[in-house]
Amino acid sequence: MTDNTAHASLSALTNAVDEGEVFEIFQQAPREHIPRHGGNLRAADSELAIHYAREFYGRRQESQKIWIIPRTSLLEICYDPAAPIDPQPAAISAQAGLFVVFAQRQAGKPLLWLQNLTAGSQQDARAQALALLQDNEGAYLRLWLCPLSAITVLDNPDLLQPPLDRSYRRLDGYDIREKLHIARQRVRAQEERQH
Repeated sequence: MTDNTAHASLSALTNAVDEGEVFEIFQQAPREHIPRHGGNLRAADSELAIHYAREFYGRRQESQKIWIIPRTSLLEICYDPAAPIDPQPAAISAQAGLFVVFAQRQAGKPLLWLQNLTAGSQQDARAQALALLQDNEGAYLRLWLCPLSAITVLDNPDLLQPPLDRSYRRLDGYDIREKLHIARQRVRAQEERQH
């Protein structure tokens, strides 16, 4: 097992000179029980990353929950039975609390949420993640460890699964009369409740 905080797949892309920061996106589909890695995006800040994530990973109502994680908050741990466990501290900075572990079982497959860890420090969480790799003897190719506090969760159903209105596609054109009638009824009902 080795701790690959300087692993090429993460650090080379993170340190690329380009606009913004890289965010890893995990998404949970309506029929899935756990989040899976959907991809990544580059954004100037976390607020813009939320908007991009919603647009890229929730536009077609394919997600009921989206997790947005800055790549700098992730620690990648790869399985290598021949390598000694590296006692160096991890690159992520986090205090005591909850940590999330994502795991990849096969090359080319997405990382999936594995479990949450409660640890007194980031080094304790890292040690627990290394123990997971050791105990499972190669069942996981790599793990990503992340403090729960670094994850932004987007799970508002109004944003991710709004009702689809395709009345503009009608053959007879867009007819607003029925919508105006319904809106007027709603306003009358509100006025009656106020009186």
